[in-house]
Amino acid sequence: MLACTPRGVEVPVPTPVPVALEVKDTPPAELLACTTAPDGFPADAEAQMPTSVRAAAIRLAQAFRARGEQLVRLIRWHDPEACR
Repeated sequence: MLACTPRGVEVPVPTPVPVALEVKDTPPAELLACTTAPDGFPADAEAQMPTSVRAAAIRLAQAFRARGEQLVRLIRWHDPEACR
Protein backbone atom coordinates (compact mmCIF):
# COMPACT_ATOMS: atom_id res chain seq x y z
CA MET A 1 0.00 0.00 0.00
CA LEU A 2 1.34 3.35 -0.98
CA ALA A 3 0.32 5.09 2.25
CA CYS A 4 2.42 2.65 4.30
CA THR A 5 5.74 3.39 2.54
CA PRO A 6 8.28 5.46 4.45
CA ARG A 7 8.79 9.03 3.25
CA GLY A 8 11.50 9.52 0.68
CA VAL A 9 11.04 6.13 -0.93
CA GLU A 10 9.97 6.33 -4.57
CA VAL A 11 7.59 3.74 -5.85
CA PRO A 12 8.38 2.65 -9.43
CA VAL A 13 5.73 3.70 -11.93
CA PRO A 14 5.69 2.28 -15.44
CA THR A 15 6.64 4.81 -18.11
CA PRO A 16 3.67 5.69 -20.33
CA VAL A 17 4.11 4.52 -23.91
CA PRO A 18 2.73 6.74 -26.68
CA VAL A 19 0.19 5.04 -28.90
CA ALA A 20 -0.34 6.01 -32.53
CA LEU A 21 -3.35 4.81 -34.48
CA GLU A 22 -3.80 5.17 -38.21
CA VAL A 23 -7.00 7.08 -38.94
CA LYS A 24 -8.83 6.55 -42.19
CA ASP A 25 -10.24 9.91 -43.21
CA THR A 26 -12.17 8.73 -46.26
CA PRO A 27 -15.90 8.54 -45.55
CA PRO A 28 -17.93 5.48 -46.52
CA ALA A 29 -18.74 5.07 -50.23
CA GLU A 30 -22.45 5.80 -49.80
CA LEU A 31 -21.57 9.26 -48.50
CA LEU A 32 -19.40 9.95 -51.54
CA ALA A 33 -22.04 9.03 -54.11
CA CYS A 34 -23.19 11.90 -56.32
CA THR A 35 -26.91 12.54 -56.12
CA THR A 36 -29.24 13.55 -58.91
CA ALA A 37 -31.43 16.61 -58.60
CA PRO A 38 -35.16 15.92 -58.56
CA ASP A 39 -37.44 17.32 -61.24
CA GLY A 40 -38.89 20.72 -60.47
CA PHE A 41 -42.48 21.85 -60.81
CA PRO A 42 -44.07 21.22 -64.22
CA ALA A 43 -43.70 24.25 -66.49
CA ASP A 44 -47.18 23.83 -68.01
CA ALA A 45 -49.05 23.74 -64.69
CA GLU A 46 -50.53 26.71 -62.91
CA ALA A 47 -51.14 27.23 -59.22
CA GLN A 48 -52.08 30.04 -56.96
CA MET A 49 -50.67 30.13 -53.48
CA PRO A 50 -50.59 32.73 -50.76
CA THR A 51 -47.53 34.94 -50.58
CA SER A 52 -46.39 33.38 -47.31
CA VAL A 53 -46.58 29.86 -48.79
CA ARG A 54 -44.68 31.00 -51.88
CA ALA A 55 -41.99 32.56 -49.70
CA ALA A 56 -41.69 29.34 -47.68
CA ALA A 57 -41.38 27.27 -50.87
CA ILE A 58 -38.61 29.57 -52.09
CA ARG A 59 -36.77 29.30 -48.76
CA LEU A 60 -37.03 25.50 -48.85
CA ALA A 61 -35.76 25.37 -52.43
CA GLN A 62 -32.81 27.63 -51.61
CA ALA A 63 -31.92 25.56 -48.54
CA PHE A 64 -32.15 22.36 -50.62
CA ARG A 65 -29.83 23.87 -53.22
CA ALA A 66 -27.34 25.05 -50.57
CA ARG A 67 -27.28 21.61 -48.93
CA GLY A 68 -26.73 19.96 -52.30
CA GLU A 69 -23.86 22.32 -53.12
CA GLN A 70 -22.33 21.63 -49.71
CA LEU A 71 -22.54 17.88 -50.32
CA VAL A 72 -20.91 18.22 -53.75
CA ARG A 73 -18.07 20.28 -52.22
CA LEU A 74 -17.50 17.55 -49.63
CA ILE A 75 -17.50 14.84 -52.28
CA ARG A 76 -15.09 16.85 -54.46
CA TRP A 77 -12.78 17.33 -51.48
CA HIS A 78 -12.19 13.57 -51.63
CA ASP A 79 -12.44 13.21 -55.43
CA PRO A 80 -12.00 16.47 -57.39
CA GLU A 81 -13.43 14.97 -60.59
CA ALA A 82 -16.66 13.62 -59.04
CA CYS A 83 -20.15 14.99 -59.72
CA ARG A 84 -19.26 16.80 -62.94
